[in-house]
Amino acid sequence: MRLEIEIALEFFLWGLEAFSRRDCGLILAGYRSCPREQELDRLLERWRQQRLVQQHGRGKTAHFSITDAGRKRLPVWEPERHWDLAWDGKWRVFSFDLPTSRRRDRSNLWRALRAAKFGLLQRSVWVWPHEVETILQDIIRARGIPECFCGFEVSRLFLCDDKELVATSWNFDEINRQHQSYLQHAVANTTSLNRAADLQQLARIARIERDAYQHAFSFDPFLPRPLWPKSYRGPAVEERHSAFRACLCRRLRKLARV
Repeated sequence: MRLEIEIALEFFLWGLEAFSRRDCGLILAGYRSCPREQELDRLLERWRQQRLVQQHGRGKTAHFSITDAGRKRLPVWEPERHWDLAWDGKWRVFSFDLPTSRRRDRSNLWRALRAAKFGLLQRSVWVWPHEVETILQDIIRARGIPECFCGFEVSRLFLCDDKELVATSWNFDEINRQHQSYLQHAVANTTSLNRAADLQQLARIARIERDAYQHAFSFDPFLPRPLWPKSYRGPAVEERHSAFRACLCRRLRKLARV
């Protein structure tokens, strides 16, 4: 059985700085498929060998804690850090041109730029409010695409303003729908957490919350505050999720002592 290491480790960081073999088995049983005894032991040993976790003690009473390497292995979701970045009022505009004969390169590059959540102003013209040159160089090196970009740093717009550029470059109608869906239809909530009887049930609830939270922000570029549309609900999503995380942490620590 293959378990996603990042997903499993991330869950422990949500509330357990240290966890036992028993804790790990119960949480994974609720979070994904339940590993058999030998599979669980192999999983923990693999994490230990990869220095993702550190073992304390021996045998079935051993406890584990996540290492700095384990933390770095995890994707970081920090909307507020991006929202609070100072904006210098300049737009970075970049474009590329690839012939139709290189359709695969074009498609791969397009996906990479979308994954970075850059704004598509029109056709092959992309925009971003922060320094972007290093990110683009990394994308080019990773994709093996020759240097075909042209970039500009724009300090003044005419014929449109910042609000119009944001509305054109990102689909905030869809972003807002995802935010609203999370806020209105969130299944995982503090009531369900408080009713959970064991770690396995907590893990099932946390799995629902994790997937819903990531979907809510899946298209969100986390623009700095001066560029937010008036209808932007990102802070409400983050507030709801933070409350869930705080409650989950309390329940995890309580049930892990049983």
